Amino acid sequence: MGDERTVFLLSAFRHGYAAEDYREVLRNRSFVVRSRRGIPNVYEVLGRNDAGDYLHVVTRRELRAGMGIVIVFHMSRMDEADRRWFRQRTGT
Repeated sequence: MGDERTVFLLSAFRHGYAAEDYREVLRNRSFVVRSRRGIPNVYEVLGRNDAGDYLHVVTRRELRAGMGIVIVFHMSRMDEADRRWFRQRTGT
């Protein structure tokens, strides 16, 4: 992802997950897809943290003063449909 800074909004922690959970999802096998709702510059990250939780993270990407900013505003457990989709692609 290059030269980026990550910012967490308070809403990202509403479901009990922390910034480290997001970092773990990125370190582990994960998938990043454009917003399935069609929202510009919004991406969904599907993956697992080190505790094995299947997480759905929603981020917005912005460019400010030549630097990429990733704003994390939602983290929760995947619903069953997302979990099936993720398992099919990762074999887990």
